[in-house]
Amino acid sequence: MFTITARELKRSVARALRIADDQLVMITKRGEPAYVLLSIGGYERLRSPTPAKASRSFIDVIPPLPDGVDPDLFGQIMDEIAIDRSRDFGREADLGLAVLNPFSG
Repeated sequence: MFTITARELKRSVARALRIADDQLVMITKRGEPAYVLLSIGGYERLRSPTPAKASRSFIDVIPPLPDGVDPDLFGQIMDEIAIDRSRDFGREADLGLAVLNPFSG
């Protein structure tokens, strides 16, 4: 991404447009990002989702298991974690609060 100040942009709009043909141009004001200049092609890509991405499911994203790996291995590991978690009752947390008993003297 190319960065240019708003003041520089006023002096060299043509240069910024040429750069925007190939990459995003960030325009800053007082040292802070303020605007982004991009080509119409870049804008269209941002504006409309690609059909391939929109139709992919979670299963399509998961890479296949390497050869020789037991497909039930993940399930076995998750079962062991669940058993360990069921035995874990956590710990008491000291919140620094005094417990008041309304029935004590």
